[in-house]
Amino acid sequence: MFRVCVSFYHSGRSQVQMRTTRKVSVWPVGLVGGRRYERPLVENGKVVGWYTGWRADRPFAIDMAGFAVSLQVILSNPKAVFKRRGSQPGMQESDFLKQITTVEELEPKANNCTKVLVWHTRTEKVNLANEPKYHLDTVKIEV
Repeated sequence: MFRVCVSFYHSGRSQVQMRTTRKVSVWPVGLVGGRRYERPLVENGKVVGWYTGWRADRPFAIDMAGFAVSLQVILSNPKAVFKRRGSQPGMQESDFLKQITTVEELEPKANNCTKVLVWHTRTEKVNLANEPKYHLDTVKIEV
């Protein structure tokens, strides 16, 4: 499993879920994008969209803390790179994931993306500026 964490908190339950990743798995992230959480929208076990506070039109509108990639996928795609430069702002995750998977292949974790098991952590006041600006999620999630 390939996972890089800098400013995120992963609960022990998220670690267990990551271990079952076959290719690329996804889950909600708390305290991100100016919202209480962002998450993949899931219907019938498949990702169908994104509940996000910023640019829902991105191919993979997901935060870096919201996915894991199997090491086998990394080894099978040696030309896939995570660009530190050359991506538009906020597009690094999408630019990387487009090289290795499709939205249809994503594996929803955390009870079909209805449980927050990962949070952004910072030593500053939480900014929820985008929370009231966008539609409310139809799923009630504890953050």
